[in-house]
Amino acid sequence: MSKILRILLLIIATLFAGCNKDVVEINTKSAITSNSQSLKISPVHTDIPVVSISASSTYPTWDASNAIDSNTATSWSSARHLSSNGVEFVQFYFSGAVDINYVKLTPRYGSNNAGLCFPLNFTIYYYTGASWVAAKSFTNFANPQKSDNYDLPVTIPLPVTVHASGIKIEVTGLRADGPNYYFQLAEVAAGFDDGFNHFKWTGNDNAVRQNRINNAGSDSFNPDRIFNWTQDDRDPIIRGTTNAINPNIYAPNIVYNGGNWHIYYGGWDNTSAKNDRIFTTVTYDDFLTFGTHTLVIGNGDRRHVNNETVLKKPDGSWLMYYTSLAQNSVANKPSFATSADGIAWAPNTGSGNAFLNMANYPNWATADVNGSNVAYLENGIYHLYFNDFATRPKAVHHAVSTDGINFNYTGDALAENLVAQDVKAFTYNNATYYLMGMHHNRQELRYSLSNSLTSFPASSFLLGNYNAADLYIVSMGFVTNANRLYGIIYGAGPTGDLSHNSLHARWLTKKIIFISDRTNARWGDIERAHGPNQVVLYMSTVMETGRFYVYDTDGTTLLYTSPQVTMRSGDVWTYNQ
Repeated sequence: MSKILRILLLIIATLFAGCNKDVVEINTKSAITSNSQSLKISPVHTDIPVVSISASSTYPTWDASNAIDSNTATSWSSARHLSSNGVEFVQFYFSGAVDINYVKLTPRYGSNNAGLCFPLNFTIYYYTGASWVAAKSFTNFANPQKSDNYDLPVTIPLPVTVHASGIKIEVTGLRADGPNYYFQLAEVAAGFDDGFNHFKWTGNDNAVRQNRINNAGSDSFNPDRIFNWTQDDRDPIIRGTTNAINPNIYAPNIVYNGGNWHIYYGGWDNTSAKNDRIFTTVTYDDFLTFGTHTLVIGNGDRRHVNNETVLKKPDGSWLMYYTSLAQNSVANKPSFATSADGIAWAPNTGSGNAFLNMANYPNWATADVNGSNVAYLENGIYHLYFNDFATRPKAVHHAVSTDGINFNYTGDALAENLVAQDVKAFTYNNATYYLMGMHHNRQELRYSLSNSLTSFPASSFLLGNYNAADLYIVSMGFVTNANRLYGIIYGAGPTGDLSHNSLHARWLTKKIIFISDRTNARWGDIERAHGPNQVVLYMSTVMETGRFYVYDTDGTTLLYTSPQVTMRSGDVWTYNQ
């Protein structure tokens, strides 16, 4: 940097440094792009110049002006109290009404790096010019800890941007210094940072050592960003009915239905017999809660009915394909049923009168079409992907139909020994991508992405099991709507006999990392989700000051870095791009 430029910067800083106060923290405002995505970096983070300050009381020589002298070695203190119940305040004013979305309080720190007399219970008010309005309140606020290098401020974002000419911190719960109680601060400040408009504090739910980040789910489909799969924290997300003798459920298939989702699945739910049947449950709040488990296809005279794929067609009618196994047979065959609402199906029990027909597939009569009846409808053509366990080598076969019942085998879509589970279509950069999900009764799911419905390239690893409870993955279904891939619900269990399955969920989310400015501790590499839109970040302390980093659903593309902020156990945030 040239000497002239340094002098100019010094002059600018002096002009902005009113009231003996360092009012500008220099950050770099920039827009970095990666794969056509803008990275939002906090612009210049400006503390508004303070023109006056006053307090409810002052301890001798600890004047309120000490809190705006840019010197953390001096502090303001209230008068002495004999208990924590005293009420004290400090209030400071700007030269006029300005936008404020954060307040910054630097504690007086002791020799053990802990805050001294930082308030326990307090409310932040802002002054409209006519009255004081409460903006944010705290109860049992954790005592701050400083870093080894500098006196770390407590930076508190406000729920909304306010237009104010002053800020007041009113305390109703004091902390002690020895036998006495005070309200003390080394520095106070407030200002506006646009970064807090993209990552807003929206409340506190008292969750112990957790932060929750809303709006952290996937965006429109991008084939390069389908890798950050986050386990739902309720794992498993759906169990078999608790009074069932054999609560073994799996084979999920998920259909969006105009504001709600139908989750179909098969298994032994709510029965004493180990005969597969097909059920549904409905969620009206994006997988946060689920309705009753409703039997939709009984096994009838079949030994098993399961492995369903459900289509809601453009005309509003519903079509289901499912596996049917006769009592004295080892060869499964695909059957079908129809519905007007996705709940009442005809026929509603398995029988030998609703089979699909297949032309040009060798030995269809002896084929064992089990575990896979994947259907996709496009431009009036039904595409069926199926596996035949009676033949070798194994492959994912493909057939087409114009009426959804009479199919013609066209060849193999994927020449791998994998069980096809779902196919969904997306668009990206004016191209159509077909995503196929597969399993092989092991500890992983695999996928293949193609621009063709008839031929899929070699599969790739999608995700592995989370822990011992989902050690054997036996089924899966994509959760999609419009052009968004929300996640995967999959059937899995802990035992190799595949008899103790539940439904687990893995959501495609952004990756949220928090790094402490005090200790450089990093949180978020082990994270969970709560439904498809909320990420749960686990903390190792109850309060920390640092920065949030938001990465896209590939887990590596940085989208946003927050301003320095103090987060507490139980805080809830909302990310807005």
